Amino acid sequence: MVRIATAVGAAAVLLGLSAAPASAHTISGPKPTNYRSRVVAIAPSIPGISARVVDLGNKLEVTNRTPTEITVLGYEGEPYLRIGPAGVFENLHSQATYINRTRQGSSVPPGVNTAPDAVPEWKKISSGHSTSWHDHNIHWMQAQPPPEVAQSPGSFHHLSQRNVIFRYNDQRVAIAVALDWVAGPSGLPWIAPLVGLFLLGLLAVVVTKWWRLLPALLVVVVGSDIAHAIAFEIPRPGGNLTKVLQFFGGNFVSIAVWAAAVPTVVALVRRRTEALYGLVFVGLLVALIGGATDLAALWKSQLPDAGPPWLTRLEVVVALGLGSGLVVGALFRMARSRAAAPPAGEGRWLSLLVSGLSDAELDRIARDLDTDEVLEVAFRDLATRAAPVRDAFAAGPVAFVVLDEDPVMVWTLGRSGASDELRALRGQVEAPAAEIRAPFTMLLQLLAGTVLVDDARAGSRLTTTGDGALIARLGPYLAEHAPLTMVEGSAPAS
Repeated sequence: MVRIATAVGAAAVLLGLSAAPASAHTISGPKPTNYRSRVVAIAPSIPGISARVVDLGNKLEVTNRTPTEITVLGYEGEPYLRIGPAGVFENLHSQATYINRTRQGSSVPPGVNTAPDAVPEWKKISSGHSTSWHDHNIHWMQAQPPPEVAQSPGSFHHLSQRNVIFRYNDQRVAIAVALDWVAGPSGLPWIAPLVGLFLLGLLAVVVTKWWRLLPALLVVVVGSDIAHAIAFEIPRPGGNLTKVLQFFGGNFVSIAVWAAAVPTVVALVRRRTEALYGLVFVGLLVALIGGATDLAALWKSQLPDAGPPWLTRLEVVVALGLGSGLVVGALFRMARSRAAAPPAGEGRWLSLLVSGLSDAELDRIARDLDTDEVLEVAFRDLATRAAPVRDAFAAGPVAFVVLDEDPVMVWTLGRSGASDELRALRGQVEAPAAEIRAPFTMLLQLLAGTVLVDDARAGSRLTTTGDGALIARLGPYLAEHAPLTMVEGSAPAS
């Protein structure tokens, strides 16, 4: 439970850190909205000069590929920007230079002369032919909607059409930008897919037979989140290099989560129980960043992503529904396995499980068991029982190879740490001194005490290699009913 809390805490911290970048989905970048800003005309039209609204009305982007520089005028008709072959320059004595720093509008610093007739002081801000800025003529600035929208939010409303002026040679050119209210769709149809994906993720973790679905489901969640992040960056202002840099700089938290998903998928394929912690971490962050923060996309008309709106909404539903389902399922399974695990070295739970069963019945039950969870508890108990003969492990550990798992599963019993206590670990941590190879059902019988090592070996039901003396000394302790008070040299209780 400490590891669970650590994973969840780390996820929350990383989510907080991700609020700074402007392109980490919609945490602080453009958010879904019903306000639509669009360039309707450039009059007169000039070949090589284009304009578009980007970031859902947050910015106006102007590109000038002609050999002649243009001058964009500020709110009081003063020179504000120069865009041309030499790059982009801003006038430090233009009021618009400071007001346009943020979407809400910034204040002019004290002592700066921003009178319309002040002599311009130009500062180069880019070597490109394009720039974008928060032009407050093109979006709605108030927190409350316009009165007509408040009265009828479900209807279309044309709110305004304003001009952004620039000079080209001796011409005044107007960029006409229309601002509309476009009512969004109902989000209700997405509730069923959201709940369905949540249940799919939950059951895929909780139901043992469905575990083979987990790697594929996690790939779907992460792949959808990657596509969502890429589609978010495509329509943003700037060139391709700028967008690539924005993508990696603004999505560093998501990229770390995607990287963590790779070993998690590998561990899920191998059915390692520690993969559940990776599942919590990856699923939680994807559900929060790619799902919860973008949830408004389900009922807003204007979305920041490239591509069809239905695809963006589906990506949000997959992230939130399937991601959160995997998280809840993983937490439930971890809590259930901890609650079901008996204290180390105690109990006869394996004996109760396998005693009196035919091979066919045991095979049927074994198929419904989680091999990793069962062996984790069983070998932990064995490490406690075999403590009296830990000196026999001086030459190395004993490896238990589960032959009928795909891929083959290995558990290692050996001495660990300064105290030389016996510990059971998943995987082969060092070259073993001896090896016991058997199917899962055979190991269950061996650890339950219903079959002895010598009998199973004689019947070719298991094979042993390596240090025979070590296996012989360990043999009496394999059965779970071996007494903990046993001293070396005494015979185990029957």
